[in-house]
Order: sequence, then structure tokens, then C-alpha cells
Amino acid sequence: MYEVKLNVFQGPLDLLLYLIKKNEVDIYDIPIAQIAEQYVEYISLMKMLDLDIASEFLVMAATLLHMKSEAMLPAGSTDDNNEEMMTREELVRQLIEYRKFKDAASVLAEWEKKQNKLFPRLYMEENYEELDLKEFKVNATLFDLLSAFRTILQAMPDDRFRELREETVTVQQKMDEILSKLKDEGRVEFSSFFSMMYSRIEIVVCFLAILELIRTKDIIARQSQIFGQIWLYKR
Repeated sequence: MYEVKLNVFQGPLDLLLYLIKKNEVDIYDIPIAQIAEQYVEYISLMKMLDLDIASEFLVMAATLLHMKSEAMLPAGSTDDNNEEMMTREELVRQLIEYRKFKDAASVLAEWEKKQNKLFPRLYMEENYEELDLKEFKVNATLFDLLSAFRTILQAMPDDRFRELREETVTVQQKMDEILSKLKDEGRVEFSSFFSMMYSRIEIVVCFLAILELIRTKDIIARQSQIFGQIWLYKR
């Protein structure tokens, strides 16, 4: 399996903040069982894709599962064997502090954009006029892409994957196909790349190709709003 390095993407706290926001829950009152299950599901998906997962993700997964198991114990019960594990209160404190740093970084990024307006860089399309980035102003994160990919897999019936094909598809081949399609059409909706695929391995390889093209900055993924539809553009 082709391995994609994801150093440019976010860490475990980013995934937690993403799930908290996606589920519209209060950061001070996190439903640990629900968030822990979803967090582990995303980790499993990343493992299935053979992504290069940092050890911090696995540590956080173990922490959340420990908190989930503690929440299921009768009131007053304690587990003396795990005294060094992070508490729920410590996790909330870390998330709040981390969110403050992210918000501050966003403000600095906005200032940088204002400075860059002196030399604007616009996305050009053959079949469109200059793209109004106000319409697609939110960059899609790794977790947005994983969420969309998860939805695609869940929506496809099992019999969709019964057909066996002998040909081997590579990440490089898919990268070339994606770039060619974007060159012809200007922009393409994320899920449309998978609509005519009948092999699970082809779908996985296509997703890895998209991640690699984003990492190398050959394409960009944007949304009109947070958790909205994802569109891919060629730089």
C-alpha cells in the first residue's frame, strides 16, 4: 500500500475539536462515549488507508477509551492502576487552551492574507471566469476529507464491490487522472471522483492520491462553509 506522510495535517487535539464542533456539543460537557467511538472510528479509517499516524493519535485514543470505561463504572469507583491517565478536566483544559492558540493563529493568517493582497494569487479555470473565493472560503481539513470519504464508503452497498478486476491501479495513475480532470473541468466535487468506481482498492487509492496532491500543493480542497460540500481545484 502506498504510504502518505501527513505531517502537514493536524494532530489529535484538532481531531477532537473537529468532532466536538461536528457533533455540536459543549466543550465543557463532552459526551465521552460518543466522541471516543467516533475518534476511534476515524483512527481505524486512517489505519485502513495506511496513513502515517503519529503516536499521539493512538495515545489520545487510549485516553478517551479509558475515560469512557471510567464513566461506565458505578459512582465512587476508582481504578488505582491508571492514576497517571489524563482526567476529563485536564482534557477540557487542554482543548480550550489549544483552541485559543488556533484562534490566534487564524487571526495572524488573516493579517497575512491582507498583506498578500498586494500581489493577489487567483485560481484560474478554463471553463469559468476568475473564481470568486468568497464562495469557497473554507479550506477543507484532513478530517473533512476523511468524513466525506467515510460517507462515500458507507453509502455504497456491499454488492458494489463484488466485481473483481485484474488490473492494478497505482496512486501515481490516479494522481494523473485527477489532475487531468481538474485541468479540463476547472473544479470537481470531491465525491464525484468515486461515483464510477467498483473496486474498494481503487476507491482507497484514489483517496490517497487526493491526499498526496493536497500535500504537494498541486490541488486545493475548499468548502463554502464548515462541514459543507468539498470541491477540489488545481493550483
